[in-house]
Amino acid sequence: MTTGNSELREQTSRTLGGAEPLHYHRAGEGRGLLLIHGSGPGVSGWANFGANVPVFSRDHTVIIPDQPGFGESHRPDLTAAPYSTTSVDALLRVLDAEGLDTVDVVGNSLGGMVATSLALEHPDRVRRMVLMGPGGIAPPLLAPQPTEGIRLLIEFCEDPTRERLVSWMRAMVGDQRFLTEERIEERWKTASAPGGVDFVRDFYRAAMRPGAAAGTPLWARTGEVAHPVLLTYGRDDRVTPLESALHPLRTLRNAELHVFPNCGHWAMQERQNDFERVVLEFLTRDDQQEER
Repeated sequence: MTTGNSELREQTSRTLGGAEPLHYHRAGEGRGLLLIHGSGPGVSGWANFGANVPVFSRDHTVIIPDQPGFGESHRPDLTAAPYSTTSVDALLRVLDAEGLDTVDVVGNSLGGMVATSLALEHPDRVRRMVLMGPGGIAPPLLAPQPTEGIRLLIEFCEDPTRERLVSWMRAMVGDQRFLTEERIEERWKTASAPGGVDFVRDFYRAAMRPGAAAGTPLWARTGEVAHPVLLTYGRDDRVTPLESALHPLRTLRNAELHVFPNCGHWAMQERQNDFERVVLEFLTRDDQQEER
């Protein structure tokens, strides 16, 4: 949600050209760390994770792509293939271009769904995963579908007023004090730009279309994932509620759960310091054990 340091953003910006351009950021040196953003109006990789780059890039090669259809990347044909397939192919292009064979992955919301697909289809490219309020990996349990956060997101995309944007953003956070006028105005600026909501609107229309979920759902395949996985949820998440952690926690072969109190869907920003600490502890656990 925040653009972070504008100078750092420009210094780390990269673009893969061709018929389907892909924009991403690269920062730091070390073990590869792929950060995959979620969906939403005006979203981009940097908007989700830019504030976390200074810490994560100290010991990692951080890669933050704009998934197809978001930020400065190309807009894909949503009828050509499942979106997760399209995005995984795009992410592999970026990793190959940067010479990264295996990476740790952090995926937020939609990014968690894509990260899981990446681990299933290309297990050798993933070492560890952090899935933050991930979409698609749990069957509907107690919350109505679509959840409140998704419903408000769709309502904004169909009628993109500032009032509807604020309603959606309020559902995204646990502590309303986090939602300052500066943050609201920053998101309104990107969401109200030409084309700012078009792809997100079409994305959710396609997802809600009858037959869109044909085939084996992702949540039915979580038992195939053998990678170490850290599931993180905000206790007050109204997009992917905490109860949706039950299925992946039981079915992923090597999963653990961390819950951030007084936090909604944007843990990497609402609880930035705690989030960075928890993620780095998980990603470096093997390294710490080897040093003992």
